Amino acid sequence: MSINAISMSGYSCGISGIDDEYQRIMRALRAYGIEPTGDKSVDSAKLKKIEASKDSQNTQFSQSNENKDRSQNSISENQIVDKGVGTDQIAMLNKLKLGLM
Repeated sequence: MSINAISMSGYSCGISGIDDEYQRIMRALRAYGIEPTGDKSVDSAKLKKIEASKDSQNTQFSQSNENKDRSQNSISENQIVDKGVGTDQIAMLNKLKLGLM
């Protein structure tokens, strides 16, 4: 009976007992700088907790950016009004409508 490299690699993968999902979990944890414990359920819970906090931070960040954009827009509108841009023209139109000119 001859044994080739392909059959041995398949055999060794079967022995390890680590499924594809757990391999993905381990890679993701290592990407976050956390060493996996070897227990799939514990590592999966850790990853879910990390991803949930990351999603929460992203949500807060996007909300703060939206608030900044809104405040900048309102500031620029207020600056236009404060500078009096266009107020002379509006006054002239109002006078024309009222028949004062």
